[in-house]
Amino acid sequence: MNEDQMKQTGSSSPVKKVQTSRWRRMASKKWIFPAAYMGIAAIILAGVMWYQNSKDFSFTNETPKAIPQSVEPDSGQAQTAQLPDEQKAVPVNAEAPFVWPAKAEADTHKVMNFFDETADKKDQEAALIQYDNSYWPNTGIAIAAKNKKSFEVTAALDGKVTKAERDPMLGYQVEVKHDNGMSTVYASLDEMNVKAGDQVKQGAVVGMAGRNVFEKNLGIHLHFEVHKDGHAVAPDTYLPASRTSTSAK
Repeated sequence: MNEDQMKQTGSSSPVKKVQTSRWRRMASKKWIFPAAYMGIAAIILAGVMWYQNSKDFSFTNETPKAIPQSVEPDSGQAQTAQLPDEQKAVPVNAEAPFVWPAKAEADTHKVMNFFDETADKKDQEAALIQYDNSYWPNTGIAIAAKNKKSFEVTAALDGKVTKAERDPMLGYQVEVKHDNGMSTVYASLDEMNVKAGDQVKQGAVVGMAGRNVFEKNLGIHLHFEVHKDGHAVAPDTYLPASRTSTSAK
């Protein structure tokens, strides 16, 4: 077939058929789509770890930008970054014991864990906050009443209120400073009962649990954080062990 005949018959069509049949053969393999989904999940988790390593995000800081995705160019494998040592859970030494940040009669339970980079992938995925098609590591725990109603939020420890303000994304939030470089954060509040400068006693009511835009999927709840020397640490390290198991929402 000469060049003119090839132009008239359309020589590009066989190429298209070959490309199409190749995709069909790949799609016919049952493993191809599950493998793709697993790859995407690994990339998301790697991006979360990279992001938490690059910036200490918590509710006391500005809402961060979307988490970037991180993939190693040569191997295509998701990168696993390590958190700074100061961001890992700090053992309790001589600090006063914390109490659960809600009264017993409220019948509350934990509905989302702190994001721990040493946990398995399933637990890490369960500790991601999804907002606006992006994911953020949870730097505290979410506590809700079993009847899904509002409840009184109480101070986990004696201290001084250093922040009491409303955030358009996070609702009302209260920060209380304690001894030994410790502080606690109470966010997603519908109302506050304290102001900056107040001294609060352990068990005193600081506000009422409510909703917030950032964690809207959790409904009415308290977002509770513990900070050690300015860094968010796992609240379970300090709270009573009998109250820290996660219940189904």
